[in-house]
Amino acid sequence: MLVTDAAGDNDGMEFGGYLQKGIQILQLDTNTIRDVYRDEDALLPAILFVALAGLASGVGQFSFRGMVFGILLMTLVSFVVVGLLHVLARLFGGTASFLELYRPLGAAASVHWVLAVPFIGPVLGFLAALYSLVVAVIVVETVGDLPRSKSMVVVALFFALTLFLYLVFFAVIGSLALLRWFAS
Repeated sequence: MLVTDAAGDNDGMEFGGYLQKGIQILQLDTNTIRDVYRDEDALLPAILFVALAGLASGVGQFSFRGMVFGILLMTLVSFVVVGLLHVLARLFGGTASFLELYRPLGAAASVHWVLAVPFIGPVLGFLAALYSLVVAVIVVETVGDLPRSKSMVVVALFFALTLFLYLVFFAVIGSLALLRWFAS
């Protein structure tokens, strides 16, 4: 967000400044994580970076519908993911609020922009998702004031729960498709 006073001086940080902070978070810089989670102006850029990751997904698929749907889906999923991490971190004694977790994780969403690379974007996106788990461990540890072992358990539980729900979803969809096939 850019804030300009009457003299034209910038009081806030521009897009590029938040992008640089996001890259520093991806480098696991805990000082930058602390700066961003305390910066209330970082919320809008964090949401924007997540939305751009959704846009990148559609660009990599050469799909206009994928771009629009990607923006909406990635933004919605980011709130669910951070919400789940927040609940799990609180269960383990974490002190961070939802927004304090969202700001640095959203700023680090630029790692998912690799989805825009045609043909190999999904593979790069999978690797980016795995690296995001590492970033999440450091963010939960730093922001939530948890020991590394507990933040690793929080992220591992998050991953296990996500994988379980993913498998259940596709098992239900597969079962319905098989049932429909037998019925016809």
